[in-house]
Amino acid sequence: MSELSQLNWNRTNLENIEKAWDGDLWDRERLGIQLTNYVDRLQCGAVLALDARWGEGKTWFVRHLKKHLENENHHVIYLDAFANDYLEDPFLTIASEISHAFKESDEIDNQDIEDFNSKTASVLISLAAILPVIAAKAGLHWIGLGGAGEAVQELYKDGKEFYDSISDEITAKVKEHIEKKIENHQIEKETIRDFKNELAQLADKLDKPLVFIIDELDRCRPDFAIRLIERIKHFFDIPKIVFILVMNRDQLLQSIKKFYGYDSEIQGDYLEKFVDFTIQFPSEISNNHYENIIREQLFRIGELSSKEEVNELFFFTLALQLEKKFNAREFTKKINQYALLRTDNDHKNLILLSYMMVGASNYQKYIEKVINKLISYLCPNKSEFLRKHHLSAGMNGIDSIQDEEWYKIILEYDYQIKESFVDKLMTTYKQANRTSDSSSKEYTLINFLKKVSVYEINHSSSFETDWKSYIRQGL
Repeated sequence: MSELSQLNWNRTNLENIEKAWDGDLWDRERLGIQLTNYVDRLQCGAVLALDARWGEGKTWFVRHLKKHLENENHHVIYLDAFANDYLEDPFLTIASEISHAFKESDEIDNQDIEDFNSKTASVLISLAAILPVIAAKAGLHWIGLGGAGEAVQELYKDGKEFYDSISDEITAKVKEHIEKKIENHQIEKETIRDFKNELAQLADKLDKPLVFIIDELDRCRPDFAIRLIERIKHFFDIPKIVFILVMNRDQLLQSIKKFYGYDSEIQGDYLEKFVDFTIQFPSEISNNHYENIIREQLFRIGELSSKEEVNELFFFTLALQLEKKFNAREFTKKINQYALLRTDNDHKNLILLSYMMVGASNYQKYIEKVINKLISYLCPNKSEFLRKHHLSAGMNGIDSIQDEEWYKIILEYDYQIKESFVDKLMTTYKQANRTSDSSSKEYTLINFLKKVSVYEINHSSSFETDWKSYIRQGL
């Protein structure tokens, strides 16, 4: 394999982004700037939801948004909810991340941070007071409390004794702790109020709102996701702190429905009570951006010698993408798959790509459809094209020129690509369909298709079957 055709699957390092929006093929910077301007005005604080389907680049976007916000002098926290859903209660994680952000700021001194941490500990003990007893009874581990587990375990050293004792003694201890919780209810309310007041005072010292991005909410445990959202609303919903919850909203609601039996279609959207504003992630981009995306991807796998080059594979990929509109992850996976399966024959590779991306049962009709869409994109004014290149439409006019001919002359005259292949494929299918004689039809098809079949074939009916089998098997 030549150096040009070597695969380049370097993973994007989202942990250490040097330049915000670098490699922004899907035009996400525009939304990032709009969101930054919106955040700057949210001195009152807010909980925002960023909603997008799987594979549309949510994580890439919020990672670059974090870098962009930091460049704009915001303090930004990024938390992967999925990576933290082994915890029972996310309160400590949220509070710890905020405490660390305060420590990194120049506006808040160490004594204020120590006071905040002290009040955080008080709230955590209040939240966790009954859990060790229940954990002991159920035989659970302490890991669910996160870093507070050891501290709480020290407060309840008799937990192991509870676990080993008889059932009625455990029940009595549980009852005793519940009674203490009732007696201390007012104290706990004051503890929580003091915590929120302290947090509000520290956040107010920041020049710009603190932004807390929570990613992968739709992937983590439904009970953890709900508890996290509830903790944010009940404890951290204060001025100068803006939460951005990143999710596939429909998927998260489905998980909630499955886990809790809560049906948002019947009972109302569960998330609405916690989210102030939902931002729909743009699912489509303008068609001209596809050109840059395809150039980048084909150059990455060695199909283009430079990002300025174009060839028939580039335009055929563009035709398929204009029709299919794969999202970022889907398109990248298709190109990676193509890079693994491609042959040393350019024409066969065009067939390979088309079968990888086409799900239609009628291959010929689908190719005609995508080529028609490409022609409309490349040449919206056919009369102007003919005048520019001093070409004639002939006696029968522009409408008499078939799509395969338009495809050929557009590539040749506008892009200097001669000897194109797809027009010959379309012409062959049309010629075969003009005859009612099955033998003549088969003769026309087999003579052309056998040259671009992935395996040797004796009948045209094997052409599609063999290509699909080759793609399915992966080798």
